[in-house]
Amino acid sequence: MSDRSPAFVDVQREIAKRYQDRIQNHYLDNNADMNAVRRRVQVSDIPVVVAIGLPAARVARNLSGKHVVFCQVFNYEDTKLVTPKMKGVAATPPVDDLFRTWKQLSPKLKRVGVITGGNLRDLMEEAQAAAKKHGLKLIHVQARSDKETLFAFKRLSPKIDGLWMVPDNRVLSSSVIRDIMAYSVRQGEQVAVFSDQLLALGGLLSAESSSADIAEQVLQRIEHIHEDSGMAVRGLTNTTIRINAVMAKRLNLGIPKSLRGMAHAP
Repeated sequence: MSDRSPAFVDVQREIAKRYQDRIQNHYLDNNADMNAVRRRVQVSDIPVVVAIGLPAARVARNLSGKHVVFCQVFNYEDTKLVTPKMKGVAATPPVDDLFRTWKQLSPKLKRVGVITGGNLRDLMEEAQAAAKKHGLKLIHVQARSDKETLFAFKRLSPKIDGLWMVPDNRVLSSSVIRDIMAYSVRQGEQVAVFSDQLLALGGLLSAESSSADIAEQVLQRIEHIHEDSGMAVRGLTNTTIRINAVMAKRLNLGIPKSLRGMAHAP
């Protein structure tokens, strides 16, 4: 585990609840010596390693003779984590679920923008296919820093009906997220966010994965570890979507009856 943050701990607990064989836990927090942790994992007789978070995945990548499954890593392509013995589980829930719900909530939605760093080919291919399926045009812009993201958003804003914000910490920071959300609220623009905590800043809807789904897909990879040489990253199957009822009203969007169970007032 990269650290003991709730997002990582929840996944570890879900794996432990479901996995019947022996488990050893190793942590990289509290200034842990990464080389020492790597040595302990390397000499262990347990042949499969689950790396939760990017720091853990980087450590696990250098192990020899082990099968590795990584999760909770957004930009795995940028860090070249996939190898013949190292595969992953997606960090984001199915884009199709988000775009389907967004289109139901906002039928006039046509053009969606997304700003990311580089090396996200798999996610963007998934997103383009989902956008096409739901009659949307996805406009993808790459940035190199958080400041560049804010500049790109302001340039992109007149060309889109909504922004899909993804959790790419290479090009997002807390301050830039706040600036983007404040700008979108002033402009009356729709933003789909990756955490329900961002609904309070003016997001229209949020899409999140569940620790149970992540754990289940990790265990599926482990179960088929010796035959699972195909896809680099196994997709998630469930999306938790919440709709900001206050923002929907402000944008003059009626919430369909089928979506009212997702509506909240943050």
